Amino acid sequence: AGNIVFGGTLNGTGNHTENLVLTAGTGNVSFSAAVGGSKTLGDVTINSAQNVQASAGFAAKSLTQSAGTGTTTFNGIDTSGLSAVAGGAVNLKSAGAIDVSGGTIVTSGGTATGAGLDAGAVTLNSTGSTVTLGALTATGSAAATSSAAAGGAGGVVTVSSGGGSTTLSGATINTTGGAGDGAGAQGAGGNVSFTNAVVLAGAETITTGASAGNIVFGGTLNGTGNHTENLVLTAGTGNVSFSAAVGGSKTLG
Repeated sequence: AGNIVFGGTLNGTGNHTENLVLTAGTGNVSFSAAVGGSKTLGDVTINSAQNVQASAGFAAKSLTQSAGTGTTTFNGIDTSGLSAVAGGAVNLKSAGAIDVSGGTIVTSGGTATGAGLDAGAVTLNSTGSTVTLGALTATGSAAATSSAAAGGAGGVVTVSSGGGSTTLSGATINTTGGAGDGAGAQGAGGNVSFTNAVVLAGAETITTGASAGNIVFGGTLNGTGNHTENLVLTAGTGNVSFSAAVGGSKTLG
């Protein structure tokens, strides 16, 4: 075991430029202060760790955690695109619990100079424990004025909690496609899928916008108190599906 600790802020010299690769084995990775607060990092990859803890905001071109055995905690992740740059992906995988409810995940496309730019995909995969998710914005950007082009697509969101359930803290998940210009079409909304059981801890809104974008609950769906937590779903021309019982142990609002 060997820990990797950033006790102060961590920045690049140019936005989305300098990559960072961390391998801690059975040790921990911790960021005690803001990452990318003044200059965002490039592609950040955490190959292995026990616990991963980011105590403040984390801004980079993309963020990947390939493996973990303990808890993974982020308090806000921003991989939104720069001008003429699409949004970056967020992909977190661990055998332990993943908690990203302390801040908003933003992977939206950057400002377009022609066709709108796609948002980055968000994949949260706890293979042996739980996931806690708060607000998430993965919207495509609008096409540039006078481009007559289509808007960017929203990011695909996939959440898996193989050892338990996914808790939605009571916020908004938005994967709407960006607006087209003139005859240009609106970008497709990103699909939002929950592979395992979901529990609502507050009022939750999920929208894929007016265009296509499915919302899928692959496991049971319950509240934390009977008739308490409201749920608002907007799938546009996409589908909404519930594969298992809804409100079987605690009814929704």
